[in-house]
Amino acid sequence: MKLLIDENLSPLLARWANELGLEAEAAIYIGLQGEPDLRVWRYAYDHSQIVVTVNVGDFIRLANNVDLHPGVIALREAGLDRRAQWERLREAIAFIEQHCGGDLINQLLEVRGAGDFILHTIPPSDR
Repeated sequence: MKLLIDENLSPLLARWANELGLEAEAAIYIGLQGEPDLRVWRYAYDHSQIVVTVNVGDFIRLANNVDLHPGVIALREAGLDRRAQWERLREAIAFIEQHCGGDLINQLLEVRGAGDFILHTIPPSDR
């Protein structure tokens, strides 16, 4: 599982994910700080990375406009500190490994709270 941590989350999430053995990058450390979501999306797509973000609206729109993408993890709680962000992401990673075979191809995992997940197929398979 490869992750791209959007600039609206703590870049420490990338370091902690790497310590778990995942490949992760923080957008702010790879020249994507302040870049439009489309550029972040393209970078993640080109590198087969799941985008981890709180800015989910734009990424849902972008995911709906392609036939294949690596996925999105959306943290939906406002005001989480970096430790709480990490707890939610760590739970999401475990969920993906257990229920999705370790990948989120064409899916969005909405993390609404501790242990509260909703998995969406984007784009919908019936389009």
